[in-house]
Amino acid sequence: MQNLSYHVVEDVVNNNEATVSAAEAHGMLAGMLCVNKDVAPEDWLIQVFGDDRNELTAEEEETMKDLFEETCRLMQAVDFSFKLFLPDDDELLTERARALSGWCQGFLYGIGFAHSQDAWPGDCEEVLHDLADISRLDENASGEEDELAYAEISEFVRISVQLIRGDMQPPPVKSYLH
Repeated sequence: MQNLSYHVVEDVVNNNEATVSAAEAHGMLAGMLCVNKDVAPEDWLIQVFGDDRNELTAEEEETMKDLFEETCRLMQAVDFSFKLFLPDDDELLTERARALSGWCQGFLYGIGFAHSQDAWPGDCEEVLHDLADISRLDENASGEEDELAYAEISEFVRISVQLIRGDMQPPPVKSYLH
């Protein structure tokens, strides 16, 4: 997502009165993709913008679809290159912590929206509880200790998404003839 700016996407969601931030929108998409790799861009845009998705300019729609495509690509990559879509490290820690909390809220919404069964495979339930705790992260953070904690928590969330995706969509088992 190196070509996509967090602030550009944040402007798109703010200009169109979405009820979520750019981080929440990305978390929602990641959650939906963990359950169903075939989610259509329109399915996600409806969740982010509701009926107002029709009000997006062509440029805004292209930005959101670029984010969608890049997220799909990274989630399917086998090299664990998936990244959370959050403000850059030069932003205030309080802003980054707020965005991480929102990202987790969006993820939980997206995975719950797309997963209609009661049972969660593998370690999903435990990890989802951890993400729910992170979604209530204290945004009033500052200092080197909090910077380190933020980095560790962000990495935990990133790895957790990959774990959940692996549990929700395990690779097909190859059968061999003997």
